[in-house]
Amino acid sequence: MYLINLDSQTFTCFVFLDLISAIQNRGLGCGLTQNKMLVTTVSISFIVQLALVYVPFMQAIFQTESLRWRDLLTLLALAGTSMGLHEGRRRYERAAAASASYAAEEMA
Repeated sequence: MYLINLDSQTFTCFVFLDLISAIQNRGLGCGLTQNKMLVTTVSISFIVQLALVYVPFMQAIFQTESLRWRDLLTLLALAGTSMGLHEGRRRYERAAAASASYAAEEMA
């Protein structure tokens, strides 16, 4: 029983991190909610992932088990940490790009 739950945790972890990666691959100038299609797609994928883990007939098809709430919160915290780190990197990259363009304007 626990091994299947561990498989569900691993599967869910990979899906959550892939969803974060999809969000982070947008352009530097694009805000977090500016791309409505991306937000819609990631939201639907997140809901479907939860359905795969928690809806009984989908559990039977995909051979998953419900995650304990503590495990789900741990996975959400991991995904949130990843997103926070990526957003911090993006903020740094935007600042570096802005200062580089400012320096180029001063030289001209």
